[in-house]
Amino acid sequence: MDSEEKDKYDLVRAFPRDLNKDVRQVLDIIPQESHLTFSYFEELRLSEEALYIPSRIYYDEPPQSQISSLTVDQQTILYTLYTRHHNGYVREKNVKNAIAKAAECSWITAYLMLIIGEYVEEILQVIHQNRSLLNADFIKIFVDENPKLYRTIQSRVVSYWNCYYRWKYPKPEQYVGFQVLAHLKRLLN
Repeated sequence: MDSEEKDKYDLVRAFPRDLNKDVRQVLDIIPQESHLTFSYFEELRLSEEALYIPSRIYYDEPPQSQISSLTVDQQTILYTLYTRHHNGYVREKNVKNAIAKAAECSWITAYLMLIIGEYVEEILQVIHQNRSLLNADFIKIFVDENPKLYRTIQSRVVSYWNCYYRWKYPKPEQYVGFQVLAHLKRLLN
């Protein structure tokens, strides 16, 4: 699918089917003003359903007045979707908002797991600081249904540490990415 064929409503597939109505409400307020929309999808499984989460989205955030018009569940969907934004500051802000509901919504776990395999230390710190909000059962389901992707996430943490943070954190256990992985390991046991 090339960028000219992409439509923001394709992002419905980034969430469980039972959320389709709410996801469409959220997508209605997202401005689609440029040819940049979103990049390729990461396919994963969640409760035996395929989700197609974009690697990055390039939509501007909707105005706060429109966000306020959404229900709490719809706002959570919006915040979770914007954890995939191309701007790291926007991702970080939305991780802070989305993680608050992570214990209740299994699909948020899928987004957070993808973020754990990314390189922005400040966003990983948000996840680490809020690790008590991660639901062990949701983590187990994610890992059981996506073992290859989980190994890829672990490998990315190692690679990003080696490439960007090894000089700052010579011991792996000092790096927040490894601290998050250690927490996940405890939840999985």
